[in-house]
Amino acid sequence: MPDLIYSRNSNNDFLTKDQVFAKAPAVFAHDYAEDLSNKYGNFNSAQAIEVMNDYGYGVTQAAQVQGRTTTANSYGQHLMAFAKRDEVSAFVEEQPEIIFYNSHDGKSSMKLFAGVYRFICSNGIIAGDGFDQKMVHYKSNLDSFEDLLKYTANKLHDISSATTTMKNVTPDPIQVETFALKALETRYDYHPITGRTEFNNKNSFDHRSIRQVLTPTREEDTSNDAWTIFNRVQESVIRGNFNVLGALKRNGHKFIGYKESKKLTSIKQNVSVNRQLWDIAQETLIAA
Repeated sequence: MPDLIYSRNSNNDFLTKDQVFAKAPAVFAHDYAEDLSNKYGNFNSAQAIEVMNDYGYGVTQAAQVQGRTTTANSYGQHLMAFAKRDEVSAFVEEQPEIIFYNSHDGKSSMKLFAGVYRFICSNGIIAGDGFDQKMVHYKSNLDSFEDLLKYTANKLHDISSATTTMKNVTPDPIQVETFALKALETRYDYHPITGRTEFNNKNSFDHRSIRQVLTPTREEDTSNDAWTIFNRVQESVIRGNFNVLGALKRNGHKFIGYKESKKLTSIKQNVSVNRQLWDIAQETLIAA
């Protein structure tokens, strides 16, 4: 399955069509899955690249869900990120991007999101409520897509303003821990009591998990402003590698212990969790 974080060039150059095809072949599907109604209006994702190019945007990231069937691989969910051609070299720490999400199998409407790409950790951020637009396929057409694009492009200024605000706010310890707890709840249940004797086989987290996702892993992330805290927690929640509690088995006996959390590999879940984290940060880290 493609890595949803590193599916871009290391120097952040725009991807060529061949590179996009290699990572997300469904982008270039010229029809739609056979089991769909003839009312289904297919908005070909390759058309989006052409329109975005006309507006000065190039593809910086491409990813696709790898399915078990030919239909899933040919028409399944895929994601592309776009940045302005004249702005790619202008940003040192992060750059605003438009995230394009679509499928040709009828399982997802076409969506655009405002986002941010952070160079320090090669990590993408997708904003939450108010930063998204969608187009259902039966109303699919180029004019509708251009309207969505213009709306989302205007939101890039808002997301840049929001990141600036977060950089100038230092949340208190209670706000920070609340954010980390709610962020982890986007993936796991919270079980603060250790030594329990029953478990539902679903991984959970406790205070050790909270402490780990809040701990900086690089010198650039040691600041305590809201933006830096958000980024280090967001990176951990998306990529994993912190401890969670789960059912383990040793010498034929089951017990509850710590295991390493896994990264998100689902495009749909990656987008959903990313957007939730953005909203949680706005509610907890910069609230008065």
